[in-house]
Amino acid sequence: MLSSFRKNTANLELEPSLLNAFMGLGDILSRTREHLAIYDKNGWGGSKFNSYLDFLLPSRVTQQLIRDEQQLSHQLTIILFFFSTSSFIRELHLPAAVAKVDLVSFRPIWNEDVRVFWCDFVGAKVLFAQSDRFLEALRYRFGNQLNDAARQRFFLRLDEFKIGGVAISTLECFVGDDSLEQAVKKFQALDTKRPLAWPLNNEKRLPLLIWVDDRPENNSAIVQFARQAGVCVLEFLSTAFLKAWMEENQDFLRSNDRADSVRFISDTARFETDDQRVAQNNNSYLNIAAGENIARYLRGYSYRAPLLIFCGTGIIYTGYVKSYDATGSTCSPPIVYQYITALSQRRRDDKNWHGYNVVAK
Repeated sequence: MLSSFRKNTANLELEPSLLNAFMGLGDILSRTREHLAIYDKNGWGGSKFNSYLDFLLPSRVTQQLIRDEQQLSHQLTIILFFFSTSSFIRELHLPAAVAKVDLVSFRPIWNEDVRVFWCDFVGAKVLFAQSDRFLEALRYRFGNQLNDAARQRFFLRLDEFKIGGVAISTLECFVGDDSLEQAVKKFQALDTKRPLAWPLNNEKRLPLLIWVDDRPENNSAIVQFARQAGVCVLEFLSTAFLKAWMEENQDFLRSNDRADSVRFISDTARFETDDQRVAQNNNSYLNIAAGENIARYLRGYSYRAPLLIFCGTGIIYTGYVKSYDATGSTCSPPIVYQYITALSQRRRDDKNWHGYNVVAK
């Protein structure tokens, strides 16, 4: 079926228009999977915290799922349009014309300001902009208002699943009801904000260690050590549940977004689940990019808290840590103990865990 979209029959390279359409579909599917995981009430367990989320999240997530369904429907329509157009052109022996279609006008408009930006700076003939194209569009639109580093962080915020670019639907979701200018200013405010000390009488305990791993039993000794050292440890089995918790507690987290108050540990690959109580079930799937997903999420949302990737043989695939600030990887338990000890002592100056495949000296 895809053969007619190859640039020539001698290789497997697809036409850019179709490739971009499938990349946009991948982005929407990745977000939908997370929203579906959160929507499953049975996955929250029976604690007071989980009951609170059960009460709070469904209406919001239902709205997200409705939007997901609309985006999926329209993206599939675009892909089917490519197929039907290609078939028609092939039968009549006409030159390829799909790339000349105004695809932005082919879909419903959720934010007029985003549509104008996309048509003027990205292009009306594409619904998915690969990284270089989108960064260039930002540079032309915002100039010095967003420097190179800020544009990269803004891109990380939008390309949360490392699809390789940004879909217009993703940008619309980020902007919401604001103008693009307002949304960028809000992003800049978070990107440059210095955290303040949280009141000492806050019920959430500090220092806080947030650990994401589908096999928490493997970390029980280290977790016990951390708690005995006075560190509050929250454990999550799934990236989706971590993100949901962070969204509900973002005021607390942003006010304590310092190495001496909050830190993260994650494995690099894990079986993601739709049930926070069990590590794996029939709906589990292997997320080989779980560690980098967390790194992109934290830095894309302008969190500065340290992240340590702790894993075994998968350490050889953690070179991505070198691309993110305050991020390291190790398979050495002593490094993890030192990382936690520094947190318990409310330190910010420890750097021995920074970098790729760090080992104890």
